[in-house]
Amino acid sequence: MKTRWMTVALLACACGSSSGNGNDAGFSPGSLTGTGGMALTVKDAVFGIDPLYKDVVVIIADRTGLCGLLAGTTLPGDTNGLGLALARWTGSAPADHTTGDYAWIDLSTLSASTPPGNYWSGTYETVNSSCAVTASQDTSSGTVHVSQVGTTSGTHLKLTINSAAFGSSGTLSGNIEATYCAAVISASCGFLRARSPAATE
Repeated sequence: MKTRWMTVALLACACGSSSGNGNDAGFSPGSLTGTGGMALTVKDAVFGIDPLYKDVVVIIADRTGLCGLLAGTTLPGDTNGLGLALARWTGSAPADHTTGDYAWIDLSTLSASTPPGNYWSGTYETVNSSCAVTASQDTSSGTVHVSQVGTTSGTHLKLTINSAAFGSSGTLSGNIEATYCAAVISASCGFLRARSPAATE
């Protein structure tokens, strides 16, 4: 049997409206604190839900107007972002995300032998103005706690990132509130290889 997965975009790459993600005036997407040389100044956070595989993809970046930027092929300049994929695995098929703790795993390894549970993985990337990834680091441990389920009808996704680890010493931690953005799933600039826990075949 083989587990299928999809590739989804990490960073949006075109000029667009800073209000394209539906954020209200004064809305704060949260903040992240880094150690070991890791840093990300959070200016926007959006999420999408894959309708087939049910995984939730979260994009956190140091650029505003992410949802309005998702369809293009250029950026005003270098953009740094953290992309997370959250998956609820039943043991044989994906399920809708829920509140609770998500343990780190390489999502490409999900299979019928993986115990049921909530899992996540992620990538930190720098994407230049031409939409090319110039630096990339995958996560290797840490937990994500979802305190509010995000919906396509406007309910924000709220989560806490606890010591997402990169390399031998770098971590990012903090609270994030992301708005729904359908374009997250189909964007094409920069890549977070979010392996979705699809049904086995």
